[in-house]
Amino acid sequence: MDSLTPELVVVLCGPIGSPLHEAAKQVGSVLHEFNYKCEHLRLSNLIRINASQVGVSISAATKFDEIASLINAGDELRGKFGSDILAKLAIAKISGDRSKQYGAFEDVASEVGVAIENKIKNQRVCHIIDSVKNDSELALLRLIYGNLLFAIGVFSPLEIRTQNLERPGALTADEIGKLIDIDSGEEFDHGQSVRNTFPKCDFFLRVDHSIVGAAERQALGQLGMKLRRFFDLIFHADIVTPTAEETAMYAATSAARNSACMSRQVGAAVTSVSGELLAVGWNDVPRSGGGLYGKPALSASLHRAFGSADADSNDHRCFAETGRKCHNDEEKKVIAKMVVDILAKESLLASGQQDIAVQKILEDSRVKDLIEFSRAVHAEMHAILGASRVAGDRVVGGKLYVTTYPCHSCARHIVAAGIAEVHYIEPYRKSLATRLHPDALTESVSDKAKVQLLQFDGIAPRRFIDLFEANSRKERGVLRLQRRDDATPSTSVSLRAIPRLEEVVVAEIASKQLTFPGLVLKENSNV
Repeated sequence: MDSLTPELVVVLCGPIGSPLHEAAKQVGSVLHEFNYKCEHLRLSNLIRINASQVGVSISAATKFDEIASLINAGDELRGKFGSDILAKLAIAKISGDRSKQYGAFEDVASEVGVAIENKIKNQRVCHIIDSVKNDSELALLRLIYGNLLFAIGVFSPLEIRTQNLERPGALTADEIGKLIDIDSGEEFDHGQSVRNTFPKCDFFLRVDHSIVGAAERQALGQLGMKLRRFFDLIFHADIVTPTAEETAMYAATSAARNSACMSRQVGAAVTSVSGELLAVGWNDVPRSGGGLYGKPALSASLHRAFGSADADSNDHRCFAETGRKCHNDEEKKVIAKMVVDILAKESLLASGQQDIAVQKILEDSRVKDLIEFSRAVHAEMHAILGASRVAGDRVVGGKLYVTTYPCHSCARHIVAAGIAEVHYIEPYRKSLATRLHPDALTESVSDKAKVQLLQFDGIAPRRFIDLFEANSRKERGVLRLQRRDDATPSTSVSLRAIPRLEEVVVAEIASKQLTFPGLVLKENSNV
């Protein structure tokens, strides 16, 4: 227990235009109440320092040129040194800051006694990393810091992000569009990919107001209120229970684990207007008698009539069939081959190029995005069918919580079912939902006349159990909570291994001749 550290690492992630820097300041302000010192580390500064290593010059001609050159330099650094290189630079900086403030922890495992215990307890420091854009970066940070790391996904709807970026003298509408597309997800492993990284956060913080102009105070107030609840939960400084939204999304995520779909596991939950959970669903192949394979049929008598007596026999899902092929992928291949055969027959395609053409169609055209030939019932439809069966018209005006943004096929059924709001975690770039149904669906937080598609706000399902689980809250029958200025995180971890892991990263950074503010190599280093 002598090596448990109150140190925290907070990682921010979010699409461009979201109030990430403002969130970092609010984290510092809230943690000041907990007697914490915050170190703000912006990855863009690390990119600036090391851009020359990949031959990139950071332009200051215009705001767009500056941002675009920073993105380019970041991509080049990841391409040359590995997709997690910016995380390694951040880790090295954190290690250096700790050594500068507290001295070296030569061997925490053997340093027993009051001195080392006080030394560690006094490390009420939070390192705020602003901001991670690649999932390899987040994965490495989690590997090093474990449960003392919290990734916060900061998000504002597109209309609000556009307003934030349109501040006087900043960016044109065309430039904003280009940057949002690049930031969302570049088509190579070492590029920026917020859409892949963001869903892996521990806490999602949606800010529905602009940080520009009259709405700024509302935005900052929203940030502060949500972050205070979050840290009260981490430190057990108050009684914090899940919101209806958090409970529903946890149920949806749990339901997703039932899916045996070869493509992805998706879960959904339907609630009434008041937040009562009506039904959950997941994506999988439907079976005769009602319901999906892997669970008992809804009608046992009808199920027996179709010749299958129990849930485990005669499984006809894709993974259980001969060849174990995805039917949707097989049908897309048929379509691509059919198109190529027509072109070849009409002499519009050179002889011997058919196989290459089929592959290009499958990889680089909209054919790859087709979902119509999947045998699975989508999670949203499974949940809506279940809720309609048990709750009837109580579905109308209710809410749908789904782990992934709805596809355009589900979107029309969601509208027809009378759902008022859809809350999602993971973006889904292939969805044409709002493009095909602009009259009925919106991502705007202010348009209450349409079905609203809203980014989920609250504790991520991945941290639901450990953050909401509480030990005894009372002493001799009276509530006892930790004082904010003396509270320790409920997720504290040992400092025994972390400095050693950081040391390896520092050595690697130095060997690649990269740098960060405050880099100091140990004497007699082998690097």
